Amino acid sequence: MQDYIKLLRNIGHKRFYNKSEILFFEGEKPKMVLILLSGSIRLYKTSDTNKETTIHKIEHTSFIAEMPSFLNMPYPASAVCERDSEILEINIETLKNQCIKDSDFCFSLIASLCQKIKILENLINNNQKTLKEKIIEFLENNKENLQTLTQREIAKRLNISPESLSRTLKQLKDSNKLKIAKGKISL
Repeated sequence: MQDYIKLLRNIGHKRFYNKSEILFFEGEKPKMVLILLSGSIRLYKTSDTNKETTIHKIEHTSFIAEMPSFLNMPYPASAVCERDSEILEINIETLKNQCIKDSDFCFSLIASLCQKIKILENLINNNQKTLKEKIIEFLENNKENLQTLTQREIAKRLNISPESLSRTLKQLKDSNKLKIAKGKISL
């Protein structure tokens, strides 16, 4: 992918976004293909009651919402910068021409789309789990970060209320599945 980023830098232009800056809103039509070069992006949906649900977090280097760009359809979610971020913006037609010229590049793009499909599959599978299962899986997958994550951050990442997280953590603590000391969780 890094070899292709060098190539793409020649056909696109870089733009810098500040932390908390909106990249695009759900329902907007894409004007460019976007690639995150540095920083972090959070994709989210907003309910009728203005509750945000995180769909996915994107770390560099990665395409952002390439499907809506290629299909000329509105973005299915909104995107916000979680940190200062550098985005490479490429004209859609220019990128299509690059795919026609370079089949290896085209396959790299297809691989990126397949990764997004895997993310969607995980999201679907995750919705079938109980709250306890979701929390335990998250804690196991983030063992190395547990000392720096606050319970509020964990709740936000899991798209649950802090109260639900707290209640479930208490149940897990009472059944000796984890320990909580000074607000920090350990398995």
